[in-house]
Amino acid sequence: MTERTLTKDELAAIAQQVGNDWVKGKYYDDAEAGMEVQWERLIWPMINGADFAHVVDLAAGHGRNTAKLLPLSGRVTAIDINKTNIDFMAKRFKGTAHASKLTLTKNNGAELAGVPDTSVTLVYCFDAMVHFDSDIVRAYIAEFARVLKPGGLGFVHYSNNSSNPTGTYRDHPGWRNFMSRALFNHWVAKEGMEVVRTEFVKWNMQVVAEDDGDTDAVTLFRKP
Repeated sequence: MTERTLTKDELAAIAQQVGNDWVKGKYYDDAEAGMEVQWERLIWPMINGADFAHVVDLAAGHGRNTAKLLPLSGRVTAIDINKTNIDFMAKRFKGTAHASKLTLTKNNGAELAGVPDTSVTLVYCFDAMVHFDSDIVRAYIAEFARVLKPGGLGFVHYSNNSSNPTGTYRDHPGWRNFMSRALFNHWVAKEGMEVVRTEFVKWNMQVVAEDDGDTDAVTLFRKP
């Protein structure tokens, strides 16, 4: 049986269902507190060779990743599905030393609207895509291939929970949606890109040696 391709409106509706859970809450403050350790132990060792000329920070939330990327980058486009998060970041970064390098964009949760083709050197998404429906992940991988320059890199943290394909993400520990490293790698290859490196992490962001069936995955990939 041929799998039906969802329309843009259907994808946006699925994305908004998840986005509604991240409009506000204590999560953002708690996540901010752990950012430095996550950056030093996991993120920076994977992305330190990237070209930071134009970075897309997808599902930027309250901007904790954006704050780390801005000093390194020539330009950062921070994208989020929720206007409340866009408004928060506008206040957070207003008048800061790197404010002129930042563009804030509200999207529909499935597309990199307004980002031109082959204009981005690094696509970055950390601690957000773990909650995304697999159809949304697939849609974004196609978008990454569209916006990345040749030689550009993608850095994405996503769910590696394939234990309950018929459940919703709220049914899973840590609200990890149904996804897997195998699916991610397959879709990256389908879009003509190549995996450079993958690390497995626990939900507390502890890096582990291998997939033990209870992990997230963080993958660095390249557009040739």
